[in-house]
Amino acid sequence: MQGFVLVLGVIVSLLGIALLVRPAAMLGFIDEIFDSRWLYLVALVRFLVGAGLIAAAPAVAFSSVVSALGWLFALGGILLVTIPPPTVQRIASWFTGLPAWQTRLWTLLALVLGVFFIYAAIGP
Repeated sequence: MQGFVLVLGVIVSLLGIALLVRPAAMLGFIDEIFDSRWLYLVALVRFLVGAGLIAAAPAVAFSSVVSALGWLFALGGILLVTIPPPTVQRIASWFTGLPAWQTRLWTLLALVLGVFFIYAAIGP
């Protein structure tokens, strides 16, 4: 299960780096996802990633933090399908309307999260 957390960390880190360099690419991607049926696939992926983190938590360092993040991911996936689509679209529109420097802060947070997952998988 450490492998799952490691691969997730690498993917999140690489996406964080790519989107840190080109934040406009993320904004267009978010608009497309939250205005279509892809939203349900995103919700499923978030839920499955959360379940994977919860399952992998005992095998990695900082298991309580990894488990808590897993629960947040899983609950976020559930919330995406329970919140009415117009509300989700308004939230996405607000996010995509942020200035570039604020978008870069969010992608920096993704990079830090990815590095944390890598560190937790490798272990101190």
